[in-house]
Amino acid sequence: MAYTFQGQQIVAPFRLSSNEPVFSADSVSLRVRRVKQGAQRWELEFKVIMADASSTFADMVSTFHDKLTLEMPQLNVRGEAISSGTSTSSITTFSGTQLVGDSTIAISGLGLGNTINKGRFIKFSNHDKIYLLTETVTGDGSDFLNIYPSLRTSVAGSTQILYRDTDAITLSAYRDITNVQGITYTDGVLSELGTINLIEAL
Repeated sequence: MAYTFQGQQIVAPFRLSSNEPVFSADSVSLRVRRVKQGAQRWELEFKVIMADASSTFADMVSTFHDKLTLEMPQLNVRGEAISSGTSTSSITTFSGTQLVGDSTIAISGLGLGNTINKGRFIKFSNHDKIYLLTETVTGDGSDFLNIYPSLRTSVAGSTQILYRDTDAITLSAYRDITNVQGITYTDGVLSELGTINLIEAL
């Protein structure tokens, strides 16, 4: 499946990182103490193939400080594709509210024997944060999703979960201002746009 950014196809190399600040210190007895701040965001780094260089440059410059959206690339390391035509076409959270900090989410509607693989990105329909499945789930009538990071927003019962390729799991992001962009020309011929760095908007 091809992914695009502002109408331009994303190509390798593609880098996806999880930024979760952790403070670490060694005590006098050499015990390591680590404290997490409770914040996490996804960061993307990639290049694009420019179908229209002048349009790409205009979009890049005029929207540099805007919040942008793009479809979150699925890693698909197993060639997995989940479309709306499958029997796993609709799942929701189970009855009852899932609270901020929960990392195990009760769900309904997966269907017996249907599977969602570890490593798939998902979203809940009530907020923009993107989560990663940390365990494969196979429907057995009493199903749970294990996610990373833990919930950043409470989720009410029966909230739709977006996980299929056709669900348009969109990442809201800003460009990293330390990576100012331009277009490089060599002898009048377009050489390259450079690397695009995006950080998830929280």
